[in-house]
Amino acid sequence: MKKTIVALAVAAAFTTPAFADTKNVDVYGKAFLTFDQKGSNAANTASQMRVNTNASRFGVKGSEELGDGLKALFQYEAQIDADGSATGGKGFADGTRNSGVGIEGSFGKVMLGIWDTPFKVAHNKIELFDNTTSWTSTAVIGRSAGKNYNTRQANMIQYWSPVMSGLQASFMYSPDEAKTTAQDKSFLSMAATFDQDDIYASVAYETRGDATFVTKSDTALRAVAKYSLADFWVGAMVESIKTNNSAAVSVTGSNMEFVGGYKMGAHTIAASYASAGKASTKTTAALVAADGKNDVTQLALKYGYNFSKRTELFAAYASNKTNGGTLAVPTSTTLTYLGGGIVHSF
Repeated sequence: MKKTIVALAVAAAFTTPAFADTKNVDVYGKAFLTFDQKGSNAANTASQMRVNTNASRFGVKGSEELGDGLKALFQYEAQIDADGSATGGKGFADGTRNSGVGIEGSFGKVMLGIWDTPFKVAHNKIELFDNTTSWTSTAVIGRSAGKNYNTRQANMIQYWSPVMSGLQASFMYSPDEAKTTAQDKSFLSMAATFDQDDIYASVAYETRGDATFVTKSDTALRAVAKYSLADFWVGAMVESIKTNNSAAVSVTGSNMEFVGGYKMGAHTIAASYASAGKASTKTTAALVAADGKNDVTQLALKYGYNFSKRTELFAAYASNKTNGGTLAVPTSTTLTYLGGGIVHSF
């Protein structure tokens, strides 16, 4: 009832006839704020106390029956600055989230706009912190050689197949709209997923035209699995990301994560261990192992209390260690994050 009232209020703010019928319009969002202390073992570095807005969001979505089994879809979602940190205090943080318009039918669903890539979404089932906050594993996994594959892609067209016996495929293509030479920066992301009863499994692949080297592509492949048994669940992810350093040299990073949780009534406990950067450098002449140790490892712990299905209070801790230097003179930096937050979905 409350959602209907809010939807009517939002619709009333628009004078166009498109909002005259509000029964298929849904207003939704999430308030997700955290308070933490960031510490570091680096010399001359002070600890910081922070309030973060994370992925607080506000959205409007809806549909219209078109007949013959077809349905028109729309969604507009914005990330909200809920702690006053956005430039100018205008209320918006990182701008547009999953937004677009599309058609759904027996063939599946097609959307045009900006949306999370299938590669990113494949990991969501085992993510403890909504891909945001200082404790998320996406600070470690989905990254290699300075490139981030935990992305939302603009200027995209995406297709989701119908779900058949728990199986579904998704494909996203984004063209290089600024292409003026033979260098093509378009990309393709895809995933095949099985999600039924207590088992989840997904394999995702993404290829991006390299931003620097003509005819070269950066690629990423990941596999994700989750198994639930009553109130206990475990999950894992492995991935390989290849990045071109030059026309003849590429770096391949191997990342992984182990995660699990246990629910005791309204209480939940969970932990994640992620490791990234076990890289090798490939040239046209040889395959040469790098230093043989991971660049980054992170352990994250979480305790949550669910007041309801929509409201959670949680505490969390993470230790993130980055290795650097050389074999002869190794270095390492450890960041720690201790705090908690409140999440309310509406």
